[in-house]
Amino acid sequence: MVGDTDPVQQCTVAEPVDLRAALERAAIEHLDVDDHRTIIIYQQAILMAIATEEQATATREFNVEFWKKPPDNPTRDPDDLLTAFIDELLATTDTTRVESS
Repeated sequence: MVGDTDPVQQCTVAEPVDLRAALERAAIEHLDVDDHRTIIIYQQAILMAIATEEQATATREFNVEFWKKPPDNPTRDPDDLLTAFIDELLATTDTTRVESS
């Protein structure tokens, strides 16, 4: 279970995306948990993506939670890792991130 201090980034995109298809295209290891949640291994860190609008196969909003540090780089900043992951994921889609107001 993720604690209150674990980093989380929310992402809103201009067009609905299929998170699982984007993960496949980016060759990022993942495990589908249910219609909304996907566990991700990214640069040896463990992350959880949660579709907060609709399902993971067509969402405009999702959160990415940092679960476990990478064993080869335990001092890496979790927020930087989350940002790098979202940037890499969205690079495989035809949509862009929408800034929060």
